Amino acid sequence: MSSDAQTVAKRLKTMENGLPLPFHDDLVKRIDRLAATTFPDTFTEYDAFVEAELTQRGMPLELRCLPLALSGMKTYYDLGDRRGIWAMSTVVGLRYGLQIDENTDERFDRQAATRAALDCLADLHQHYGDWWHSILAYTNSPNALHHAFDRNGSDLELWDFYEQDLLPNVAVIRDFIACVYLYNEGELKLGKVTEKQPSAIVEKPKTEVKPAETPQPTTPKATTLKYTVKKGDTLSKIASKYHVSVANLKKWNNLKSDMIREGQKLIIKK
Repeated sequence: MSSDAQTVAKRLKTMENGLPLPFHDDLVKRIDRLAATTFPDTFTEYDAFVEAELTQRGMPLELRCLPLALSGMKTYYDLGDRRGIWAMSTVVGLRYGLQIDENTDERFDRQAATRAALDCLADLHQHYGDWWHSILAYTNSPNALHHAFDRNGSDLELWDFYEQDLLPNVAVIRDFIACVYLYNEGELKLGKVTEKQPSAIVEKPKTEVKPAETPQPTTPKATTLKYTVKKGDTLSKIASKYHVSVANLKKWNNLKSDMIREGQKLIIKK
């Protein structure tokens, strides 16, 4: 597939249905690159399910493509504190009723994670009244979005976040719009994608599977670190850096919300 700017911009306008899809020159190369990418064929089965869930909630159907942009639609996506097809943080998963512990992580369950992610996005939309702000808050954190507005004003356009790199994950803007474009053009390339399943039990197996026995490591003595919040930090970013959960960060520091401020001292236990 070879795209040109004029064609992409024109076609995006016809695809808007409850969610603005503004054009940017960077979309052209990204669309061509993603058109050559093979996404898991499980997207076909997921697509019918998520369409029903979105319709039931009265949410834009374009959101079906968000997992493509966030995780490549990989069931066992695992990067920092974000896991599953929705690249969901621990704090969001727990807040929306998913089981997350040393044996089970329901963020890897496509249906359970989809329901939790859509519930979260719906709540964010009720707060912001804007689907793109809701996507950015989900993908980064409400705290990160708040700081971006606080530092740069509330009249930011969507591509301002991308061009000025105002959030930890601004690539989601480009990738999501590119995926929506490919979906509507029928150009998504689906096929078998090999994934390594994590050790945690994620989806209820149809038959009982006995996990392999592994030696249990001795729990090391906890070490307490002190961290000074820097400009642009979020709890999720700090948690990912030190390989701890956002929930524990909040517990250790008696935080009632995800909001932190520059210069604030945080305790981190390792």
